[in-house]
Amino acid sequence: MKSILVMGGNDFIGSALAEYLIKCGYKVDILTKGKKEVKLKGLGKHFLCDRDDISHLKKILSKKSYEYIYDMTAYSKDDIKNLIRCINLKNLKKYVVLSSGAVYKDSSKQAREDNEKGENKNWGKYGLDKKEAEDYIINSDIPYIIIRPTYIYGPNNNLYREIYFFERILQEKKIPVPHGKNVSTQFIYIDDLVKVLESLTHNDRVREAYNVTNPQLISWNDLIQTCGEVVKKSPIVKLVDINNVNFEERQYFPFRNIDYNLDIDKLIEHGLYIPNVLLKEGLKKTYKWYLSTKPKLQDKKMSKVDDIIKIS
Repeated sequence: MKSILVMGGNDFIGSALAEYLIKCGYKVDILTKGKKEVKLKGLGKHFLCDRDDISHLKKILSKKSYEYIYDMTAYSKDDIKNLIRCINLKNLKKYVVLSSGAVYKDSSKQAREDNEKGENKNWGKYGLDKKEAEDYIINSDIPYIIIRPTYIYGPNNNLYREIYFFERILQEKKIPVPHGKNVSTQFIYIDDLVKVLESLTHNDRVREAYNVTNPQLISWNDLIQTCGEVVKKSPIVKLVDINNVNFEERQYFPFRNIDYNLDIDKLIEHGLYIPNVLLKEGLKKTYKWYLSTKPKLQDKKMSKVDDIIKIS
């Protein structure tokens, strides 16, 4: 039985991953920040620790040994550096880091894994921190795997994205959409992502980076109209001319208004799980979850939705 530590487990991605790995029959421990107990049937140990608290982290993990570590909560170089210092690496086969397509200087033309990484004004500090974290582990002797996904969606998503569209459509409210350039992006459904992550245990490849997404190219109109089909109501779209307003697009829209496309040929060539859940299917499952749970979400950056509707 493979021994696994998941960093994260009460968040969107970590909880889905831990649940799936347990279902696959692995011995799974998780480490989460805060005091909230995670109740997953079949879970091994649940460690409660702030990963920034080095002494506590070392006390918990120094005598532990895992074959696989899935680090879903590393946002900076120090996050990785501190964890590696605190854990026994003797039996480690793979250290899997969740990074992002935001590390590329340009991801508008289906970026490949060997594309240049660096500062991207669209992603700012987030992308630079992820790149720095990647660079640290690449320059170490750790048997790493780096995962770079596009936008992740699905049940339990804590980001106000697809739920925002569901709610605006249900309430028959206008949805302001940036208009003025053709944008296409990609999404990956949460179940596909965790299956990709699990598939990493089935080969011996290490020191690799993989783009992870469904290759389906989606426009904002595709996304919103598909949400409408799922909700079974027509969206009321308000196009906002990006050249004639002073608001930043993220102040009224839940995504950056940029092309975000990644090439997954390497994922396919290396025999890993291939994401196959198309947008409509994934949104149907997400909407079903939304109706049953009615989560209360918000996006503080989207503070100008009402203002942009009034003036545009």
